[in-house]
Amino acid sequence: MPIYGNPNGGAQSRELVLDSIKADSKLGTKLLSQARRLEDGGVDMSWVVDYSIKFQGCHHVSQWNGDAEQDDQVRIQTKRLIRFRLCPTEYCSTSTSSGCSSGYGDYIIDMNEFLDVYFEAVEEQN
Repeated sequence: MPIYGNPNGGAQSRELVLDSIKADSKLGTKLLSQARRLEDGGVDMSWVVDYSIKFQGCHHVSQWNGDAEQDDQVRIQTKRLIRFRLCPTEYCSTSTSSGCSSGYGDYIIDMNEFLDVYFEAVEEQN
């Protein structure tokens, strides 16, 4: 999934390909540090060296807004999320949307956090 952009709005932009991101890269490490695994798991991340991140899609989830105390505040809020899969690098395919079929873990991250990390990586690449 190539994404183009310059977070500062400049004329030049580069392509940052998100088909497969090495989990131990700077971008991969930042994404994983802010993501939540969809199944219970440990916090030791030293094993990610041989894994790649494969983008799975965007999701919107409606949930109750517990902070809404007044009648004019939104009671149901929408969370925007990005889902990605951590696949063993040797089995991670850029030709399939799932990336891999075994030995993987699915993760989610808030879309705004993902975009912050992404645009920081674009800025560093430019």
